Amino acid sequence: MTFTLANIVTISRLFLAPVFLVCILIDSPTAVTWSVVIYLVAALTDWLDGYLARKFGEVTSHGVFLDPLADKVLTTSAFIALVVHDIVPLWMVVVIIVRDFGVTAMRSIADDRGMAMQTSYAAKVKTFSQMVVIAWALILFWLHKQSPSSTEYLYLLSSEVTGVAMLVVTLLTIYTAIHYIIVNRRIFSRG
Repeated sequence: MTFTLANIVTISRLFLAPVFLVCILIDSPTAVTWSVVIYLVAALTDWLDGYLARKFGEVTSHGVFLDPLADKVLTTSAFIALVVHDIVPLWMVVVIIVRDFGVTAMRSIADDRGMAMQTSYAAKVKTFSQMVVIAWALILFWLHKQSPSSTEYLYLLSSEVTGVAMLVVTLLTIYTAIHYIIVNRRIFSRG
């Protein structure tokens, strides 16, 4: 593996995801604060690694594979935490996780067969949307933990806004899965 600055930033996201998950599952106000900070820093590394790779001309095949994988590990960790805290429906998270790791499996098959599988624009929008919805839910959850007697943050967290946002993200996730299968069907046509 080539250890470029961009790849190191990507790998840091892989290490931050489980730390985030442990903090949010501890469920104390301080741990939740740390989890939100860790998530936001990790989400920003998604932009930073791409910026560094382009700026220094360090786009590598490892980076192309690791970047979406790191995104999936981070968002999966966050979605699992949101299910555990009863903020988002389990079925939506199952759909998102199955799609995300199905696409990762497709990438592995393509790589084994010497074929390129680029991330689509729709998939980038999907990842960005997931990260924004997760940030929204985490910040509301954090605000609720800081002032448990206040019901406004809990209301917003369980409101139609959060529900509709999660539904949109889930539908976008399904769309990108179908798109990847159609565009990359050649991967499965070779023995």
